[in-house]
Amino acid sequence: MKYFIILLLLPITIITKAAQFTVSSPNELKNVLVKAVAGDVIIWKNGIYKDVVVSFRTTLNGTTNQPIILKAETAGKAVFTGSSQLVVNGNYLQVEGFLFEGTSTLAKGDVLIFATDANHCRITNCAVINYTPTDVMVNNNWVNLQGTYNELDHCYFTGKTNQGPYLVVRYKKEVGYVDGSDNAPSSYHHIHHNYFGYRTLPTDNGGEDMRIGDSFTSYTHGFNIIEYNYFEYHRLEAEVISNKSWNNIYRFNTFVNNDGQMVLRHGQQCFVYGNYFDGRTGRGTSGGIRIINANQTVFNNYITNVEASKKDVSKSGIVIMCGLLGSPLNGYYPADNALVAYNTIVNAAMPAMKLGYGNKTKGLPLVPPNHLTVASNVIIDATSNGRDIAEQLEPVTYAACSENAYTNGATILKGFESIKRKSIKETSGFLYLVQIPNTAIIDSINKRLAIHNIQLSAEDIMHFNPTWKLTKNDVGVTWMHQ
Repeated sequence: MKYFIILLLLPITIITKAAQFTVSSPNELKNVLVKAVAGDVIIWKNGIYKDVVVSFRTTLNGTTNQPIILKAETAGKAVFTGSSQLVVNGNYLQVEGFLFEGTSTLAKGDVLIFATDANHCRITNCAVINYTPTDVMVNNNWVNLQGTYNELDHCYFTGKTNQGPYLVVRYKKEVGYVDGSDNAPSSYHHIHHNYFGYRTLPTDNGGEDMRIGDSFTSYTHGFNIIEYNYFEYHRLEAEVISNKSWNNIYRFNTFVNNDGQMVLRHGQQCFVYGNYFDGRTGRGTSGGIRIINANQTVFNNYITNVEASKKDVSKSGIVIMCGLLGSPLNGYYPADNALVAYNTIVNAAMPAMKLGYGNKTKGLPLVPPNHLTVASNVIIDATSNGRDIAEQLEPVTYAACSENAYTNGATILKGFESIKRKSIKETSGFLYLVQIPNTAIIDSINKRLAIHNIQLSAEDIMHFNPTWKLTKNDVGVTWMHQ
């Protein structure tokens, strides 16, 4: 009898152990980066480093599951001062635990930089604190986001007093790019769980916490998601966030004690939902959400204690703006086809909503927005200052204006109805009105969200979830909470 032995040849997976390197200077880092491969970890030793440019530019790339990591030996203990910067340039790279602190001597240039060729890179658990130049007119940013699919999370920023936003998203202008075209590459960045604290500036413009795009790339389809961030003590500048591109999502962020607003300044087809605003500053300067440009969708935000109806006519709980006739790219386009629904505005100075506000200081005729949908918003306990609960300032037209409710005050606008205060319920400190779902509005919102492959339940569209309100411990660097 013969026996046959059958050998099964199976693929052999060779598992290699990730290498670990230790560096303490740009030259040492440069020497390591020529040999670092996916999964390797580079540790920057604890210490204070002055005037150091950390250039994290790799020869090889990381992968989705195995990025090349550059991290502080102890988070928060690798401290960079003077004119120090961090530049990330490559694919699937990750930076962790760095601290930039103290008076900056940067004459120009940004601090944390995702370069134009940075893709699928991440900066996490890093902080920039009081890193302001002596000359406050120096215009720079603490985060410069370029490239594609990059991530900024669990970082901490406070103490900026010079010109320029904390964070900017810049789109790449290919050769031959014409300002105002829509062919700059989408960026798909994810910005989440960051803390943006006190900041002011020497002027009254150019000091946002975030600017997502600019006027000249404002037709770019960005597809950025900005969520679960905490913003407080923003001063003087009218915009905490300035959206300047298309298809971005702003959700589940918390805004507390800010002078500025969440502003859809340029771009279209953006979404603002699930955000919490507490405008209590004591300065009479706060606002909620301002909507400019067409096809914006704003729903289920909770806005309370907005102060600025008298002191700044561009501010209110929610403002829907006119455009300018013949507007330049950096001007104003009407908020046509805006969909504003299921927002709750509490204790705001009247008027809690302004429909058809226009910036007349530009000297151009106003163009009122058309085809607005303003439905199922609830205004609770607005504080009287001799004005209506909601105002229409220019002759806007509506696709629908219905089922909006308020508990006190008055308005001549159709579609806003007074209700008894006892109709308002409370849960976890949040006030709300039980409403019958408006299927047409809910379907319209989900139809718009389909571009992001998002579909929400009626509950998530109609009722603010108290867990969406963040605390400071929910965001920022982990080493400050230990």
